[in-house]
Amino acid sequence: MGTSKGYLPPTGYLWPDVKRDVTKMVKDNFTPSSMNKAISNFAKALNNSGGSGSNARNSFLSSGKALSFIDSVRKYGFSETLDQYGLSHLKNETPENIRSGLLKYFSDSGNEFYDSISNQSMSELMRELLKGIKDVDEYEELFKSLNPGDFIREFIIKFIQNCFFANFTEKLLSLFDNLDKYKAAEKNVKTYIRNSIEKNFSIQRIQDIDWNGQEGNRVINSTYKNTLEILSVWSELNE
Repeated sequence: MGTSKGYLPPTGYLWPDVKRDVTKMVKDNFTPSSMNKAISNFAKALNNSGGSGSNARNSFLSSGKALSFIDSVRKYGFSETLDQYGLSHLKNETPENIRSGLLKYFSDSGNEFYDSISNQSMSELMRELLKGIKDVDEYEELFKSLNPGDFIREFIIKFIQNCFFANFTEKLLSLFDNLDKYKAAEKNVKTYIRNSIEKNFSIQRIQDIDWNGQEGNRVINSTYKNTLEILSVWSELNE
C-alpha cells in the first residue's frame, strides 16, 4: 500500500486540483473519464512540479545500477559480473540466497522519499523477474535476455504507480469504509496507468549505453519524462 516511508504532502500550484480530481474519481466510482482526468493531471503535476518532479527524476539510481549490472552480464557473464560489482560472496550460494542478495543490492540507493519509491519499484520488478529461478545458470540466462528498453519502461510504470499511491494512499483510505474497496481502487488505478503507457509508448532498441554515466541518466530521465507526457495528454487537451 504505497511506500513505507512517511507521507509527503504534495506541493505546487497544480496539486490542489489533483487532490480534488482524486476525490471526484472515487465519488464517480472510477468511471473512465474521472480516472483519465485524475491520473492525467497527476502526471502533469509530477512532471511540472519543481520539487516533487525534480526529486523523482533524481531518484533513479536503482534503475541505473540494475541496467549497468544487466549490461555487464551480457558482456562478461554472470560470475565475472558478481566479482566486478562486489558480490563475490554470492558465488556458490544457493539460487535462493543469490536472489536475496541481488534484491538487496538492486534496492539499496538512498533514503529520501522518492528514493524509497524507486527502491520499492525496483524491488517489485526484480522479485517478478527472479521468481521461480531454481538453478544458478538461469540467472545468467535471464539477465542476458532482458531488453534495456523494456526494463526501463516496466520500472517507470511501477515507479509512477507507486508515486501515485505514496502521495494519495491516506486520502483514498479516508474515502472508503473498508480495505477491500481501497484494494479494488488500487488495482483499477494501477491497471489504468499500465494500459495507458503500454498502449501509447513504444520502446526503441537501446544498446551500447554507459548506464553509470550521463548518457544512461539521460535515457532513463527522457523515458520518464515522455511517459508522464503521455499520461498528461488528457489534461493538455482540456485546458
